[in-house]
Amino acid sequence: MKKKNIIVGITGSIAAYKSCDLVNSLVKNGYEVTCVMTKEAEKFITPLTLETLSGNKVYTDMFCLPDKRKIAHISLAEKADAILVSPASANIIAKIAAGICDDLLTCVIISSVKPVLIAPAMNEKMYNNSITQRNVKELEKAGYKIIEPVKGRLACGHIGVGHLAELKQIVEIVGKILK
Repeated sequence: MKKKNIIVGITGSIAAYKSCDLVNSLVKNGYEVTCVMTKEAEKFITPLTLETLSGNKVYTDMFCLPDKRKIAHISLAEKADAILVSPASANIIAKIAAGICDDLLTCVIISSVKPVLIAPAMNEKMYNNSITQRNVKELEKAGYKIIEPVKGRLACGHIGVGHLAELKQIVEIVGKILK
């Protein structure tokens, strides 16, 4: 049976380090994983780490061509059985909700007809902000699956809702979506 292909989008959140375990878990569960990182994500973790864990090239540049005859965002969108953005920053949620395509990840998402799952991770004030909540609702209305953040210790030291959902839960939801 052909492996399901998942694009994992990593954005600029301190929770980006958890993407390493997430990618590793997805690979162990039999998925083919290709990572797309925003420039902000590269401030937290390196493409080399994700490349080693996924066994695949990590894409960071809008104008990198996987093949001279193919356009990166279109070929990645066509290859994917699902797209998982984890962690999803307030910035990426806002850009997707507004239809802004100014980086590789947003272009892959807007070019895809496959399921898109979004796992937010940010400070509770950012997550509970009325604008972020409006954007989350817009994405849900558009058919995106939101994997709600949980209450936990945040980077600022506070305890609140904004902590990335448990990786096991994220992997289980991906499995259900792809069945």
